[in-house]
Amino acid sequence: MAEAAPIGFVLGTKPASSLEFYVLVDQHNYLEMDDVVFVRSAVEGYAGVEAVTFYGTVIEVQQYHEGITFDSDTTIVRQGILPAGVAYVGKVQVTKLEPEVFVAPHPADFVYRATGADLDKALSFDVMKQRVPVGIMRNKEPFYVNFEFLNGAKGAHVSISGVSGVATKTSFALFLLYSMLHFEGTKQGDQQMQDGMPSADKAAARSIVFNVKGEDMLFLDKPNKGLTDDHRAVYAKMGLPTMPFTDLRFFTSPKADSEVPSPSTEQRQEGVTPYVWTMRQFAQDRLLPFLFAEGDQETTNLYGLIQHLTNRLDYLASDRNMENDAHSGALVYQGQTIGDLHDLITILETDIMGPADSEDEGKKGKRPSSGGWFTSFDNQGTQLAFLRRLRVAADAMKGVIRSDVDHPDKYRFEFNQHRVTVVDISKLKPVAQKFIVGSTLKMLMTQKEAQGRKPYVFVVLDELNKYAPREGHSPIQDILLDIAERGRS
Repeated sequence: MAEAAPIGFVLGTKPASSLEFYVLVDQHNYLEMDDVVFVRSAVEGYAGVEAVTFYGTVIEVQQYHEGITFDSDTTIVRQGILPAGVAYVGKVQVTKLEPEVFVAPHPADFVYRATGADLDKALSFDVMKQRVPVGIMRNKEPFYVNFEFLNGAKGAHVSISGVSGVATKTSFALFLLYSMLHFEGTKQGDQQMQDGMPSADKAAARSIVFNVKGEDMLFLDKPNKGLTDDHRAVYAKMGLPTMPFTDLRFFTSPKADSEVPSPSTEQRQEGVTPYVWTMRQFAQDRLLPFLFAEGDQETTNLYGLIQHLTNRLDYLASDRNMENDAHSGALVYQGQTIGDLHDLITILETDIMGPADSEDEGKKGKRPSSGGWFTSFDNQGTQLAFLRRLRVAADAMKGVIRSDVDHPDKYRFEFNQHRVTVVDISKLKPVAQKFIVGSTLKMLMTQKEAQGRKPYVFVVLDELNKYAPREGHSPIQDILLDIAERGRS
């Protein structure tokens, strides 16, 4: 194997092990953080193995004077009075041994900077059946991740951490999505290598992107005005085109008081659809628990009450309820129309407290439930606690859950028809944001359970700890854990 000139050799004054070693860098060479290097050392007495190659990454670099004792000696070395040499040392963390014989590299063995096939071996790019680029390393070479840990074959979730408030995590998440959807493969000589997703899978793949702040993501289909030739060269190095996302659909929250659902966005109205759930859709999809995603229902009697009322609404939305109008999105209960959450609250209040015009005001608040909305196990304190939370949710969801719209399917959220679906929740209050995220993920899980792993669906959700906190319990947390556990390697 042809090798470039060595950049140094294994330092002999510090211990070298199968986990880490030090490199003394030659006078006219350099090492920097994150450089990838390798050293090949002979092995004696090990049957069938003549040499082991140690691949590693530079995790620290140092320079210091040799031949001096005191810190102040640096001054007289600078003046030329005391002779001293300069040692340039890099600390290397071993990432791979080939073959896996856990010996130590020999002191004074030459160390080389990894390029080409050696770089692929050092970072295990050579064993990735499918890979996608996620950036450029300091050596100006693309860095890849194994697509099998993203598509469900060996794993299906990515957690991105970093500094909050500077949009770097969001930007990287979008770039990763772009790379998966647009990577065409790498070249070895004149041969095009197929990496990432096969073309058929790529064409069928779908993505859901939640926009939680600002309106920047509503312009993912527009070219970047700040793109330079240097940026294009970097993208070309990774095998990526320089163009915006294609085949997008945008959903956003509706204006709360608009007669006809209209987008609440400020910077873009064209091509943006407001999402609306009718009460019948809300009940049929069993979405009531997602209005109570604050994490406190499991520790009280609320959890059982929420499940009971979810079943009750499901019944009212079914064909078994003969009062329903097949052409209306509203529910009907004992002749009363339930067109939104405020209508539901009115009926529940009556069921708890009795009618407002009750002749016997002294008995108001003491009547047993007679409408079937509550069970005999639900005390009035639990019922009122539920109503308090539902009132907050109803105000936050104003305009989102309504039944007075023509052609409600036009506003119904769907993601199968377009490659990328952006769901804007930035204008909503936290209760409503959690409802949109939870109900969307529930719909996605239901469809994926029927479809199987393919076609792939990728979900980009910022501020995950807001929707699935470490402490407490919420229905969104259950779904996200289910997604993560099914994709766990």
